[in-house]
Amino acid sequence: MAQPLPATTTYQRAGAAACLSTQQAEQRIRQLCLHLEFFASHPPLAMKALSQGSTNLTYWIQTSRGQYAVRHYAPDVSGVCRQQELRCQHASAVAGLAPAPLCLNNHQQVLISEFLPDGAPLQLDDALLAPMAQLLVALHRLRVQTPQLQPGRYITELNAHAQSDFNPAQRQLFEQCLQVVHRFEQLPQDKVLCHLDLHDGNLLWQQQRIWLLDFEYAQLADSSLDLASVVENFALDESASQQLLQCYVQQRSAGLSLEQWQQKLAAARVVYQAFCWLWYRTLPEGEAMAQPHQQRLHALLRQQP
Repeated sequence: MAQPLPATTTYQRAGAAACLSTQQAEQRIRQLCLHLEFFASHPPLAMKALSQGSTNLTYWIQTSRGQYAVRHYAPDVSGVCRQQELRCQHASAVAGLAPAPLCLNNHQQVLISEFLPDGAPLQLDDALLAPMAQLLVALHRLRVQTPQLQPGRYITELNAHAQSDFNPAQRQLFEQCLQVVHRFEQLPQDKVLCHLDLHDGNLLWQQQRIWLLDFEYAQLADSSLDLASVVENFALDESASQQLLQCYVQQRSAGLSLEQWQQKLAAARVVYQAFCWLWYRTLPEGEAMAQPHQQRLHALLRQQP
């Protein structure tokens, strides 16, 4: 069954995965691989860390048959439906937007996918804005069974799971964000399959193409949130932001005028940064990581009508 965006995930314990030493993390992945039927006839010959996040470890694994990306989820993470993640990645892989998922082992909390050799984190410059828009259009045309994101409810739930209370200035900022979220929800909606976590760690440049990785948060949401994710995570200036938006609208207007899209994107940027700010506040000692998003929110709110 499809699950909502994991506002109630126990990230405070999931963070333990990121506290492992390099040697401990590698040993954990090696032991997991030895217990997986997928690798029974071709055990790992070499491995290398690809990333070490708050909720998972990702490794490159080489065997006699080929190369694989192995992602191990922290055992204490709850509230995330891995079958939903698998469906979203599979649909994207069939459309040529993502590496194919090969095996999901819920018991061992492991997802094995194709590995894209010679891939590099995306560096989004002006020349790649049109391909980025094209990728989003293709993703947003996919049909996958997922729940629907409710932004107002989500940020309220994130706030309820924060590790510390707001100070007066943060409380005021949160109330301002809520107002923008409510306005955003009243705008014409364009509900599509969204990735919702588009940063350079989840966008790969390989063979002159952009590839999507990590569908943990993918679900039905307003398309402008993916546009906002790209704009904010890659710190696009106003000219680049408008170029990305225009390239997207040219291929997928969804019955909205450019002016309506611009209005939606401006609000969606606040909504997305509010997600990031409040998400980091659910992590132990996450206040420092939340600070840049808090500062960015102040800047974006000054631009709101």
